[in-house]
Amino acid sequence: MNEPFLLSNLIELQEIDNKIYKIENEKKSSESVVRLMSLESDFKELTEKITIQKNEIQNYYKEKDTISFSRTSISQKIFDIKTKLEDKSLDSNDLLNYTKQKESNESQLSQLDTKLNILNRNNQDELDEIKKLTESLNEVKSDLIEISKLVKNEWQMIDEKLSVFESEKKELISTFPQKVQELYDDLKSRGVDVIAAYRLENNQCGCCGVDLTSSELDSIFDTEFQQCPYCGGILV
Repeated sequence: MNEPFLLSNLIELQEIDNKIYKIENEKKSSESVVRLMSLESDFKELTEKITIQKNEIQNYYKEKDTISFSRTSISQKIFDIKTKLEDKSLDSNDLLNYTKQKESNESQLSQLDTKLNILNRNNQDELDEIKKLTESLNEVKSDLIEISKLVKNEWQMIDEKLSVFESEKKELISTFPQKVQELYDDLKSRGVDVIAAYRLENNQCGCCGVDLTSSELDSIFDTEFQQCPYCGGILV
């Protein structure tokens, strides 16, 4: 035969909820999670700084790309000319012509290298700053990976604990009358954290801490579920 339901049974349910709250809070505010959030903030900040720095010298990158493209094109020409110069059947005129082309292209390549060096030198301060920020970003990225693994392991253990308490909670609620289950669901949907508690000293509500008058207490205990008029919690 099932035992009769007592409002005090809700205290046991509240104790399980308290354990679940505590574990969920650990999941959101553990030292590792706080560290992870800090690293994510640092990563975002450094990424934004690098983007700003690169935008400030975007003309540098455009000109560098142009030089790089030209160098690749000229280097290929030099390679092709050298290949032709290896042909033993070349006559003297072709040999002279290809040699001049090679020298001309090599001269152009040298000029481009000089131009690139000057370009880098003129933007050295900004490039050094970007390099410094990038190195810091890589360090943060490395720490992020390690902390993420740690947090993942922590959360896995926390979820296992939560699963135990959630099962215990589900089993306990299943023993409650349907209307009590509906009352619990209603209180939770309204954001009531403490759904049941004993009356505190000086006639305070154990759920929200509000001081209750004698007439308010009489009204509360005359109702079926003895709910506080201020928070909706159940006074036992």
